[in-house]
Amino acid sequence: MRRYFILLFIYSLQLAAEQPVIYPPALQKGDLIALVFPASYLVDQGKKAQEIINRKAKWLEQKGYRTILYPTKIHPEGYLAGSDTQRAAALMNAWKNPKVKAIWCFRGGYGTPRILDLLDYDWIHNNPKILIGMSDITALHQAIRQKTGLVTFLGPVLNYFDEKEGDFDGAYAFSEVEQLLVEHRVGTIPMPVGFTPFKILKQGKAQGRLVGGNLSLIASLCGTRWEIDTDNKILVLEDVGEEIYRIDRLLWQLQDAGLFENPAGIILSSWHDCKSTSQGSVSLQHLFEHYFDTAHYPVVMGFPSGHCKYQTTLPLNVLAEIDTKEQTVTLLTSAVSNPPKEKPSKKSAP
Repeated sequence: MRRYFILLFIYSLQLAAEQPVIYPPALQKGDLIALVFPASYLVDQGKKAQEIINRKAKWLEQKGYRTILYPTKIHPEGYLAGSDTQRAAALMNAWKNPKVKAIWCFRGGYGTPRILDLLDYDWIHNNPKILIGMSDITALHQAIRQKTGLVTFLGPVLNYFDEKEGDFDGAYAFSEVEQLLVEHRVGTIPMPVGFTPFKILKQGKAQGRLVGGNLSLIASLCGTRWEIDTDNKILVLEDVGEEIYRIDRLLWQLQDAGLFENPAGIILSSWHDCKSTSQGSVSLQHLFEHYFDTAHYPVVMGFPSGHCKYQTTLPLNVLAEIDTKEQTVTLLTSAVSNPPKEKPSKKSAP
């Protein structure tokens, strides 16, 4: 009994440490969206990099939004889009521009964890904005959630869009973004037409706030001040281009760190190009079954999020529900706050 009360006390302290949830204002047509590079630059594109940025910005403008690039001139350092100080400053300058309503990460790559200590979380907390990104941006999502409670969006980086070739459905992905940010989506997330239903590894129904993102980044945060808290949360995991033995190692790390002990549920999203080149390997499903065979919470595999053709944007820190019987993931609240009410024109005023 004494141990029970000790655990209850510890849990209550964890709840008290949780930041109250903050919902950013909804996006509207005509709003200004900042394009940022918190991680890597387009170093593999050479002189075409600026041309690509301009093309993607124009594409977004044709969708009805205005764009601004931070910084206006990028000075890459190796595989990074500038020094840590430069990348952090660019992100904060975008955040401090009162005209900017959303911040869209142009790409992921490497280096986001290096800027986490350089951000002004008080400013972010007091000036909530929409933040969109995935992959390496997972670290930024986690840090902002932990320090501010702000809802952020695990969604496609802008570089994915406006490509004639490639295994990515831009129309579906952009529709999903606008459903959340403009249309205030609440309810069951619809699956893409023709999408194979996700596999159920452990049956169940559970509710919790969405957390997570890229498996490699979540593992890299273990043992740091930014380690993710999964208790009573729905943990989302995905990765790309990793050998199965590496995924095994990363999952073991999360398991040993206690991240699989008390989540409300787990969503294993996309695992594009995650395979083994060595003999005697196992399948991904076999590996997942090994880690979650005794789980006391629902676990699903193959949800359309991450590095995949169909990218559903997930609002992190929003209350959601997994129901394996219905094979659904449902958002229980809107991810954005209501936009300001329009003032009636003089003609329509009574």
